[in-house]
Amino acid sequence: MLKRIRYAALGACFWLAGCAIHPLPEDSTGLSTFQIVRQIRCETRQAIIESALDWLSTSSDPAARRLGQEFRDGIRPVQSFHYNLFRGDVRKILQLFFDTGVAYNYSLEMTEVNNVGAGINLLQPFTNASGTLGLSASADRQRQNLRTFTITDAFSKLIRSIDRGYCADQVVGENYAYPISGRIGMKSVVKDFIDLTLFANLGGPADKVKGPPTLVDALDFQTTLSVSAFPKIVFSPVGRGLSVLDASANGTASRKDVHRVIVGLALPETGLPAALDFRRTLVGPLLTARGDPSELVAANAVNQVLTRQVLRPVINITP
Repeated sequence: MLKRIRYAALGACFWLAGCAIHPLPEDSTGLSTFQIVRQIRCETRQAIIESALDWLSTSSDPAARRLGQEFRDGIRPVQSFHYNLFRGDVRKILQLFFDTGVAYNYSLEMTEVNNVGAGINLLQPFTNASGTLGLSASADRQRQNLRTFTITDAFSKLIRSIDRGYCADQVVGENYAYPISGRIGMKSVVKDFIDLTLFANLGGPADKVKGPPTLVDALDFQTTLSVSAFPKIVFSPVGRGLSVLDASANGTASRKDVHRVIVGLALPETGLPAALDFRRTLVGPLLTARGDPSELVAANAVNQVLTRQVLRPVINITP
């Protein structure tokens, strides 16, 4: 009987946590690391396209409005979008943002705890009193995994170089249980970066005020789930010998996911020869991020936030 209630407690706990030896995002979110990255890249791509087309729809240039509507209606494939299709100030503004760099720094931390215990109380009858002897045992287990890496993109690459099938059905709605597995609000990031650059004199990184405009958002999502079970059986003693008074089992399990995404946007350092020789260590030798100058500047902007958070070295940037 004790085995049955112990198994019941174990079953409730294992149902929640899954007893993963190597905790991964898919254990809780249902999405692999690759799928999470793809969703956020595709959301960013859609945000860039929608921001451009929304702006073109308000342009005073009839030709620009017509071209924007053709892209929106699918008459022209989005992959063919380029500032050379436009003229005048419209072309200049599109060209300004066309090669904006994007850097995403991911920190996916998963912690799983499984605690199991059992107890039994033994009854020994005496002439004028009764005494009990309690026995208990427990097993506590915890597993933790921290996965961190950096991805870089550019507005032009996201628009023109991503195959249509890559983002099919990837831009989904918000997920309030596990926000990183749903829409995280990249459209507001893109729109604010463009508006601040054009209308609010947005500057460069903190250590390079005269550099190209940069913007960094640090998103921190934390979800904790827990469950516990405490079944107990009480026996009616029979006879005068040592007998079982009651038996119990308990189990607790929890899963804590801390998902962090730091997104940086930066304009290219057009006209700055030093951009070609740009080489800067973000945080150590574990990973390397490579890309165009604007992508590297975006990653450098992300580094400003990482430095403030005093994170240990994990990433290098090499042109």
